[in-house]
Amino acid sequence: MKMLHAALAAVLVLLLAGCFGEPSETDIRAALERNIARHSESLNQTTQMFGGAGQFLTDMIGKAEIHSVKKIGCVAAKDAPGYVCDVELDMTVPLTGRKKDMTTARFVKGPDGWVVAE
Repeated sequence: MKMLHAALAAVLVLLLAGCFGEPSETDIRAALERNIARHSESLNQTTQMFGGAGQFLTDMIGKAEIHSVKKIGCVAAKDAPGYVCDVELDMTVPLTGRKKDMTTARFVKGPDGWVVAE
């Protein structure tokens, strides 16, 4: 009986770790991609107000594209919810081109998964 309780406790710890732990590299990439999509949608709505000139702006600026994400490490945020993560990000940014940079962002777990906190 003690073995069964120990096994159940171990499973519970693993399940809770998955629910409350820091974001994975896959979680970080998904959050960044949703963030880009949200900003692109805002840009599209704004440029629609300017008719043809707005479409030209949208075409010229384009959309950012993530090529790879490498999670360097995360720590629990001190004065806010979530985790602050250092990430190596390889992406193409409109007007400036493709580059690989280190960035730091805060990620918060929401009802639909991890999001970038701004």
